[in-house]
Amino acid sequence: MKNPYKRTDIFSCNYREHSKFDYQVSAYHVMRQKKCYPQGCIMFKWSCAMLDKGKKCVRGYNYMGRLCDGCSWYMDEKIHYQPRIQVTPAEFEKFIQEIEDFEDWIQESRAREVNIYCEVDSIKPHFFKQINGKTGQFRLAGYLLICKQGYIGNVHFEDYFYITISPGQQERLRLAPGDRFDARGALTLDHGRVLFPKIGHIEFESRSGKATWTNSKALVVRQTAVGFRYQHETCLHCHNGALVDVIETIQGNSKLHRELYCLEGVQDPVLCSIHAFSKLNICREMN
Repeated sequence: MKNPYKRTDIFSCNYREHSKFDYQVSAYHVMRQKKCYPQGCIMFKWSCAMLDKGKKCVRGYNYMGRLCDGCSWYMDEKIHYQPRIQVTPAEFEKFIQEIEDFEDWIQESRAREVNIYCEVDSIKPHFFKQINGKTGQFRLAGYLLICKQGYIGNVHFEDYFYITISPGQQERLRLAPGDRFDARGALTLDHGRVLFPKIGHIEFESRSGKATWTNSKALVVRQTAVGFRYQHETCLHCHNGALVDVIETIQGNSKLHRELYCLEGVQDPVLCSIHAFSKLNICREMN
């Protein structure tokens, strides 16, 4: 079984924010997060004729917002975006069946603990950022194990799935890339990812002996990690790129989003040498 929600070849959308993904969006984003299939979604584009001319706002504001409503210079344009299907009708019908089968399996599996067998492909610190007004806290919530494939119950899951472990578990077990183990846990669907938020009864089949994260190392990296405004594709797949859960509270209202951080502290992804060196290594292996 594979996770059909992570497919990016089914839908495309010309919403301007999707340009950094070449307008390719995941099936989960369209069908579950925004729920804009098939009816589409409505976005509002704000503009100010005064600010566009380089002049000062007649009300003294520095940017556009909800307080501009009613101003003669303020324009609010309603734009309807419609996701486009990029596959044939037969392929789309097959995809919908895969979604239904996957949802049935998720509902059946999440209600109970199941056996897991996997090999750790990589491990990253799982940071949590909480912003309250002008103050913020950046905490180590644990670690994220990334598995390319494995067995969930009796099902061979031929796709990425994820496991979170606590700082205490990592300090005791020192899980590392290449480790193979059995465990038990209850899965959930997190932003379209198959995730085990907690596991237990861990029994190792083999240990790789590779270098891995410790709490002290992760806390040092927490001080030097650099956040990016956009989620660059190469950084998302880099072992030094980590998505950080952010809860921002403004006037009592909280919203959750994710920010991409470089654990190596690279300021600009364009200038990063890690991806370039990985390409050189691939070329050497091919020659």
